[in-house]
Amino acid sequence: MLANTQSRYLAGALLFCMATLSVSHLNAGTIHYRWINDRGHPVHSDRPPPKGVDYEVITTGSGLKRVVPAEEGAVPPEVKPRVGNDFEQVDEDEARRNKKNPELCSRARANLEALTTKTTVVMLNDQGEERVLTEEEIAWEREKAEALIGVYCP
Repeated sequence: MLANTQSRYLAGALLFCMATLSVSHLNAGTIHYRWINDRGHPVHSDRPPPKGVDYEVITTGSGLKRVVPAEEGAVPPEVKPRVGNDFEQVDEDEARRNKKNPELCSRARANLEALTTKTTVVMLNDQGEERVLTEEEIAWEREKAEALIGVYCP
């Protein structure tokens, strides 16, 4: 009976230690740095770049980043402002969603023009065969093109 109680205690203690270690491991890898090196290649690191380089402090999982100009130098690896360490916080996911794309903008505008000016609209199906769109499908494609223009065009 005593051995059974001890083994339960040891199993519980071991489980607690493993859970604590796994949580501390998750927190340790949440901050990293991103910059462009002198060859023009993006660099991701757990350490800040050399002096005189613009970089970003990024936290994984939140989508937040902190843009740091080169003249500011090394800063604490934080993405949430606090007293004495003020900066503008950037939501990277939101910035990516709001990014304008001239190529996709012109494609969406061309699609909308074709959908509004042509009497017959032909599209390729999944097998690569041409088929004529119905009026409902044309209206749906027109709505999609207008939505894409709103996303990708300035």
